[in-house]
Amino acid sequence: MRSRAFENVLLLLAAMMIALLSWGCGSGEVVEADADVVSEPPAVNVSVMTLKPEILRDEIKLSGRLDPWVEVQVSTELGGTVQEVGFDKGRRVAKGQVLARIGTDLLEASFAEAEAALQHAESEFNKTTELFNRQAVPRQDLTSATSNYHGAQARAQHAKLRLERSIIESPVAGMAISREIETGEFIPAGTLVTTVHQLSKLKAVVGIPEDDIPFFKVGAKAHMEVDAYPEREFTGEMHFLSPAATGQNRTFPCEIAIDNRDGDLRSGMIVRVNLVKQVFEDVIVVPRDAVLERDTGYVAFVSEEGRAVLRDVETGPSERGKIVVLEGLKPGEKLIITGHRNLVDGQLVRPVNESL
Repeated sequence: MRSRAFENVLLLLAAMMIALLSWGCGSGEVVEADADVVSEPPAVNVSVMTLKPEILRDEIKLSGRLDPWVEVQVSTELGGTVQEVGFDKGRRVAKGQVLARIGTDLLEASFAEAEAALQHAESEFNKTTELFNRQAVPRQDLTSATSNYHGAQARAQHAKLRLERSIIESPVAGMAISREIETGEFIPAGTLVTTVHQLSKLKAVVGIPEDDIPFFKVGAKAHMEVDAYPEREFTGEMHFLSPAATGQNRTFPCEIAIDNRDGDLRSGMIVRVNLVKQVFEDVIVVPRDAVLERDTGYVAFVSEEGRAVLRDVETGPSERGKIVVLEGLKPGEKLIITGHRNLVDGQLVRPVNESL
């Protein structure tokens, strides 16, 4: 009996030991689970911005030069001695102003001689006509007198034209950029006298890349800057767009008209031109740095209930550090704009600054 009772006690103690061991193992699992919760990384401080519809102007920036609206090279048609120069370089000239006289004295004498010969031929023609009408002379005399009269008229006209073309006049009003002749010189026909620039209006000459040509046409507005006036912005209008590309870079020459009645701008200045390709209205515009490029495409993070949520996004044009997001983000969401580069989807975040 005692042996049986002893065995029963041993069995009871063994059962109690097994129960204690089972309880200990369960407690260890609970502690391990608690340890997993505590080990989650702390929240990352981030800056966010609330998304709202905006306007973005997609622009291109081009460098070019300013040219005169009209440039005329004035040359002599006839050679001879320069008798007079009626302008100075760097000074304004009026349309029709006499710039120079080339061999005018000799041509004036030739014209006077031709006029005298014409008067004599006209007198002979009138006398012969009267005699012929009275049948005092044959028709042959009238024909000869008529021929002499018409020839004298032609020679007088020729002498007059040569005299007129010895007097060089400015074809346009503008600025005389150079003075290539001096009084007393003997110059051949075709000698350059001066170059006249019309500067009350200028043109900015730039080259538009082939990919951007579909966005522009004559009449498009432009904004321009020059180094001489960094605080000012000039406006103009496209008045010419070449139908053919030029140069190795395959750009299309474009001219933009600029009002210069105040005379501040000068021909030859370097100009930076901004042309608006297209305007996007009521779109999501975000800082370019807020969008990350991954192997699968572009992504961005938004903050939702204290966690970073990864979004696949489709982007559009970018301008001045901003980019259009066409799909993937909605107005009212909190976009993470700093502290996002090492985030993972679902990570705890703490917004500490919000941009407007």
